[in-house]
Amino acid sequence: MSPDSDKPENVAQDGPADISPALTVNPPFTEEIRPGDTHDPEDPLSRMETLIAAGEREGAIAHARQAAADREAERWSSRLVAALAHCLIDLGEPGEAAALIEPLAAEGRANARMLTVLARARTLEGRHEDALATLTEASYLDGRSAEVLLALGTARMAAGDTARAIADLERVLRVSTGERAEQGEERAEAHFRLGEAWASLDETGKAARHFRSSQAEDESDRRGAGIRLAELEAQPAPTKASAAYVRALFDGYAPRYDGHMVETLSYRGPELLYTAAEKAGALEGILHDAVDLGCGTGLSGAAFHRACKTMLGIDLSPRMCAAAEASGFYTRVIAGELVATLEAEAGPFSLAIACDTVIYLGDLAPLFSALAARLSPQGWFVFSTEKSDGTSEEAQARGFEIGPSRRFRHTEDYLRELAERFGFDVLSLGKATLRTEKRVPVESFVCVMRRR
Repeated sequence: MSPDSDKPENVAQDGPADISPALTVNPPFTEEIRPGDTHDPEDPLSRMETLIAAGEREGAIAHARQAAADREAERWSSRLVAALAHCLIDLGEPGEAAALIEPLAAEGRANARMLTVLARARTLEGRHEDALATLTEASYLDGRSAEVLLALGTARMAAGDTARAIADLERVLRVSTGERAEQGEERAEAHFRLGEAWASLDETGKAARHFRSSQAEDESDRRGAGIRLAELEAQPAPTKASAAYVRALFDGYAPRYDGHMVETLSYRGPELLYTAAEKAGALEGILHDAVDLGCGTGLSGAAFHRACKTMLGIDLSPRMCAAAEASGFYTRVIAGELVATLEAEAGPFSLAIACDTVIYLGDLAPLFSALAARLSPQGWFVFSTEKSDGTSEEAQARGFEIGPSRRFRHTEDYLRELAERFGFDVLSLGKATLRTEKRVPVESFVCVMRRR
């Protein structure tokens, strides 16, 4: 799920592996308004989320424009306009987001929060000088705002001014002392971004110190500090990416996921899994009760639904789940942690699908254990994962490793050992290219197993 990057670094069209978590995890519309919270069809933000989930991209853009135009008559808050603009950024439309706020900024009616969103849009467009000028104005309005200082540090990093970015982020730690509960998030964000800044200067000791501090401030680790520490060889690699990290990553990616994966990355994972399942005989003479593990927006549902009587989708990201539900391919969709949700379901399932899901899980034993309990006898498990050649110390010791794109890769021996341990027969375990990354094919395993 990583983007092709002929584009400038951190442009909005890129996906999770190339947008720093610091740019996606803590967006500037925040505490009071969150997408879809009201579930009121008349609420413009909920309407925006409904259009995004349904894949109605042009409709969502037009809705945001109209909502901003109606702001005066409807007495909608500046926070709402900022939130709508941030949704446009998530859609990969930073220019449209900027256009929402620029008229208000020109009239001097944009508050500091709106200006931080405008600056982020301009940064993602590559307009670094304009972004910095916008944030300078925001700092005049609220010079002690941690939100503004975080945005300023991020914009300076994107512009290549690392020294001044570090100074801005250090100011966040002085302003946000931790005396109030909400300041923990601000401090976690500042430490994470300082870790990224020092890592870019090859100061691994300083980077590791800040990544550890980010983890200490946010135990859920929704920025992925644990993975960054493993990359710096400052601590052992985790056995899986934190649930909070994966959820935050894909909540930000969901609005542009389908188009980017299929059109930009030549993604064909669900079709390859369907073909492998068909060749192995998994789809003959039966309509399955299926579970799609990490269903995303429903691409696997589109490939497999014709072979299923019922299909349950499970995903960590509520935004991904909303899109899967809107697709119409699923009987039910549940937002939750994969293994825990699977264990809570009665089953049995005759087919489990996991397309590019286990790349966020290193240790697959808990998943195999849950599947062994929830799949019917002779039930099928069809999945993909990135291929490890097994040469690294980490892969030799554990059977999996963190690859260069901060995803897990697994060895063939490890997958076969798991199958034997949990009572699965390996029907096929082939190599395939599910996507490209920076124009390079990503070698993966496509596996079909059957429970004994």
